[in-house]
Amino acid sequence: MYVLNYTLLTLWNYPLSVLELIAVLTGFAAVLFASKAWSINFLFGIVNCIAYFILYFQHRLYSVMLLQLVYFGFSIYGYYYWRHPKSEEADKNKQQRIKMLSVKTRFIYFVAIIMTGLVWGWFVIHLQARYPEYFDPPAFPWLDAILTMGSVGAQYLLSRKYWDNWPLWVIIDGISTVLYACMGMFFTSILFATFTLIAIRAQYDWRKTYDKYEGEQGY
Repeated sequence: MYVLNYTLLTLWNYPLSVLELIAVLTGFAAVLFASKAWSINFLFGIVNCIAYFILYFQHRLYSVMLLQLVYFGFSIYGYYYWRHPKSEEADKNKQQRIKMLSVKTRFIYFVAIIMTGLVWGWFVIHLQARYPEYFDPPAFPWLDAILTMGSVGAQYLLSRKYWDNWPLWVIIDGISTVLYACMGMFFTSILFATFTLIAIRAQYDWRKTYDKYEGEQGY
């Protein structure tokens, strides 16, 4: 653990640890490759989950810390799902094709994210109150919880290769950029700002690919 927490360098009075550098680099690679619709993104995502699980624990962001366990599972599932599509869901290159949710389903996702976020926020607050010897008071518990549930939904949609994951990531990553800046996690904040830009671009690229496939099928 000492090696991971070792300050690699200091920029603008900010100590960058080996752990945060690993988290930033693997996170950037995972999102960039996902925007290109390359299945290798999930392999970088697995390493990223482990690094951020430790980092978030150190910063008392318990909801998003536990979220890494969900990401880990979705990364394994997504890697297999993208590379082994059902025949009716494969494109001409025998890769998992991009799909899109209906308007009704999007609304259901939105409501589910808000409701489960409120429930999870309550749980985290009361968990810390019950076991104060194990957990410090959570930072931004309600916002952290809603972002966590939103991220669960977005990561699931990504693992199933739905275009709709990107608009959701734009919102989550944009808010997270501000949150991590407030927490003093300078490089992580920059990383999430970059994620936001990548997600905006990915919306366009994935939609273009989706429309092209649907057009070829005559839908």
